[in-house]
Amino acid sequence: MVKKNSLPLLLIIAIIFMGTASYAQTTITGVVLDSITNETLIGANVRLQSDPTIGASTDIDGKFTISSPTPSGAIIISYIGFNTKTITFNGNSSLNIVLSSEKFLEEVIVVGYGTQKKSDITGSISSTRNEEFRDQPISNIAGSIQGKVSGIDIRNASGTPGAGLLVSVRGQSNPLYVVDGIPMISESNSGISTSFDLQGASVGSGQNISSISDLNPDDIESIEILKDASAASIYGARAANGVILITTKRGAAGKTKFNLNYYSGIQQLSRPIEFLSSEELVALIEEARLNDLNAYNADPTIFGEDYDPALSTNPLPDSWNTGVNTDWMDEVFRLAPINNVEFSASGGNDKTTFYISNSYFDQQGIVIESFYKRFNSRLNLDHKISDKLKIGENISLTYSNNRRSLNDNVYTGTVTNAIGASPLMPVYDEDGEFANFEDYQASWLSDNPVLSTEEIIPFTKSNRALASIFGEYQIAPGLKFRSTWSVDFTYLTDDLYFSPITTDAEGVGGKATNSTYSQRVWLGENILSYDKYFTNDHALNIIGGFTLQESSSDYLSISGQGFPIGSGLQDVSSAAIITGGDSYASNWALVSFLSRLNYNIKSRYLFSLSARLDGSSRFSPNNRYGFFPAGSAGWHLSDESFWPAALFITDFKLRTSYGITGDQEIGDFQYISFWSPVGYNGQSGLGPRNIADEDLKWQSNKMFNIGFDYELWRGRVSGSFEYYIGNKTDLLSEDVVPGTTGFGSVTRNFGNIQNSGFEFSANTIIVDKSDFDWSFGFNFSYLHNEIIELSTDSILLSAYTDLTATHILVEGQSYGSFWGVPYEGVDPQTGDPVYTDTNEDGVIDDGDAVILGKATPDWYGGFNTAVKYKNWDAGLAATFSLGNEVYNLIRSTYQTVGWSDYGWDEEFYLYQVYANNSHVIDDRWQQPGDETDIPRASLFNYNFYQNSGQAIEDGSHLRIREISVGYTIKPTSITRFESLRIYAQVQNAYVFSKYTGFDPEVSSTGGDHPETAGVDYAAYPQARTYMLGFNFKF
Repeated sequence: MVKKNSLPLLLIIAIIFMGTASYAQTTITGVVLDSITNETLIGANVRLQSDPTIGASTDIDGKFTISSPTPSGAIIISYIGFNTKTITFNGNSSLNIVLSSEKFLEEVIVVGYGTQKKSDITGSISSTRNEEFRDQPISNIAGSIQGKVSGIDIRNASGTPGAGLLVSVRGQSNPLYVVDGIPMISESNSGISTSFDLQGASVGSGQNISSISDLNPDDIESIEILKDASAASIYGARAANGVILITTKRGAAGKTKFNLNYYSGIQQLSRPIEFLSSEELVALIEEARLNDLNAYNADPTIFGEDYDPALSTNPLPDSWNTGVNTDWMDEVFRLAPINNVEFSASGGNDKTTFYISNSYFDQQGIVIESFYKRFNSRLNLDHKISDKLKIGENISLTYSNNRRSLNDNVYTGTVTNAIGASPLMPVYDEDGEFANFEDYQASWLSDNPVLSTEEIIPFTKSNRALASIFGEYQIAPGLKFRSTWSVDFTYLTDDLYFSPITTDAEGVGGKATNSTYSQRVWLGENILSYDKYFTNDHALNIIGGFTLQESSSDYLSISGQGFPIGSGLQDVSSAAIITGGDSYASNWALVSFLSRLNYNIKSRYLFSLSARLDGSSRFSPNNRYGFFPAGSAGWHLSDESFWPAALFITDFKLRTSYGITGDQEIGDFQYISFWSPVGYNGQSGLGPRNIADEDLKWQSNKMFNIGFDYELWRGRVSGSFEYYIGNKTDLLSEDVVPGTTGFGSVTRNFGNIQNSGFEFSANTIIVDKSDFDWSFGFNFSYLHNEIIELSTDSILLSAYTDLTATHILVEGQSYGSFWGVPYEGVDPQTGDPVYTDTNEDGVIDDGDAVILGKATPDWYGGFNTAVKYKNWDAGLAATFSLGNEVYNLIRSTYQTVGWSDYGWDEEFYLYQVYANNSHVIDDRWQQPGDETDIPRASLFNYNFYQNSGQAIEDGSHLRIREISVGYTIKPTSITRFESLRIYAQVQNAYVFSKYTGFDPEVSSTGGDHPETAGVDYAAYPQARTYMLGFNFKF
């Protein structure tokens, strides 16, 4: 029974619940229409502004119904290809909502010396934004855009921390990088070679380091790639190989925003090579001995006079039963941590805006001892002094410390030694000292792999400053002048130490080299621009200006030998003997005049003309200046009256271009013959340094481009298709001269290399709902590279100076084609390898060599997909390459199938074979009738011809480059923080490939030598990375 005095309280509660119930039933209905056609829009997203998880999609009649927990508020209406609109409501409402069309191509992107709407661009430019490459565990920003834009092929030459990449734009290697208008030095400035022979002489450049790694990827806002000559020619001589424009973040007026980004991960060897265990290696040797004995019994003359059957019948010595089973892959590779932390702040007011950041990147290499560490600081400021005058500056400071992986390609290297090391050899002897490799079963070794890694100590340390200041003055409406002055300064030290206990230096008591390199590049740019709109139909943009650039560099090196064992002294100043020194200085200058005119009519008919005149100190006064013009045009067919309004192709732009760029990368003063100091019989003197061609001039790179940009279903699908053909003429190349001159070559203008191909890209929005988004992007490129003309045809090249030729430059073939003896396979009856006697002289040798393939792929590209569901997000990115081969030279070490290079004593007791083998030999020939490409095991016959088709493998592959998943927390009140995203990621998740080496995306000669690319001599392999991280915005 309810008490009487309780009735008023119950009545109040009832009224409250009735009111709440009425609020919960606030209903908003409506219809969404196209502003142009007045037709209903099906599938438009309608959601509450206060709670985006509450929403609906319009039905087949364009209608929607949603409920709001509050009686008033606002709804947000969005639809692909239309401007998003916000509408307020108060109580139950029925709304008619009209959306206006939005062109997908209205995005503004950076071009040379300015910006343009994407819809107005007539050249070939690809663009990517920060959200597409952030939070990736990489040191080089170029690696973050692999497979994400068409026309640019990026390959990891190795997994060395801080290493350079092979970057080519439409077949042109080593493009120009421009960071906030500063042309950035991108080549390696380190003097450390990572390829030595057993006598300590450099036989190859090995893995270089990349100065582009000095950039912090978190600081970058966008990246644009200028691919054709019309887009790039505004940079003239420096744009011969394409241009990559990098724009860093800047502040915006408003509340100061803070960002804290952090990730941590573990790296591991992504594609290990499995090697034979001790027991398996001994079994292979016994099989090889038995095979040889059977062959000898069948034909006693088969091996010649050097063979004695006792080699196959004598028991193996006790050294083959050490009880040790060392997995050398486990000894030299490791699980390695990677960490990155970055803090930034941005903001300002209507007068001054700023962006400031600091970051620390620490990547421990998967090869023991190696690492790369980098510290970055950046400050970008913009200040508006008046309505007409504004100033600003960009400052970037970088310090990096790189513990190099020396000899990661050849002879005394960590990986090369580990590949051939005997599993019967321990890392340490019983007394705790490093095991002596000469006492064990593999003659391939030049040192104990762990010893050489720990006792050969190479460091490269770099200090870098990129800075610019600018002033911009509005002279009159549409007319402004901008002056920018910048400097790029690098100070780098190389320190290389060989301990007295290493094979390389034990004969001299240890050795060391210390060197320094400094470079200063300053640039002044003065640009006048004019923008004018004539009524609503005509728009004009003109720029003109001049630039001055100067570079000076200095190098100093000193070497010494004789260091006390265990003293810890590693600097040359502690050496007993100074053995040598070297120094040089270099400088060059460039003065340029440039102009560009853009004109469009109704944004339908588009025209662009540009020209640049460059004068370089690297050429003689008669040939100092080069002129580089370009022109392009575009036509928006979809804006014409004859274009059907109902057609699913909602935007279509046809464009074409032609232009010329130049090249001056030949070193300084090659047109002058110099004398240099020489010594002879204890006397000093002078000798000729070079042969010079006084008529040396600019190289010309001409390119024609035609293509179209498209948009389907109002932006649901968009992309482009392009065809291009470019010729590099008057090549600045090395022409072979007679040896009687005392020189091997002279720099001259001669030759023609052609690159042609086509590119396609498509970006699709599969689902666009209020709480679920799904997008997919795909691109592919086809490239045909051909040498049209050379000054000297059929030039043989070697990836390493002490090996026979691995590549050839020949007219009618690709640049840097592989060279070797054709391999036909294995004789199924005998198990012997069969090679093609090309010249039919009855002898298999280098005279039978032909072109065997190329490192450049025919097809390359990538795809990516991203899914968002409420606060969750997930993504996947992949790259692919088709039609390229790999010259797997190191396979001649781990596929020797039991061969011994005279590793027996006078009584024919076997003590050594050449090297351990990988499990690739499991498919070897073992009995008559076996069909395989792996020859039989043999102790006496070396059944592998290194420079032959046996070493050529298919390099085609599909790489799952990135898999990620994240969750974003957004508070209901912005006063707490803006957002917190927590994510997990796998980088380099899996590679689908038939390649038997560590990685098909390889080039042991580093990132600066496309002419000898594609060789694998046990290059430092890529890592797979598992990481966790967060982005905290507040």
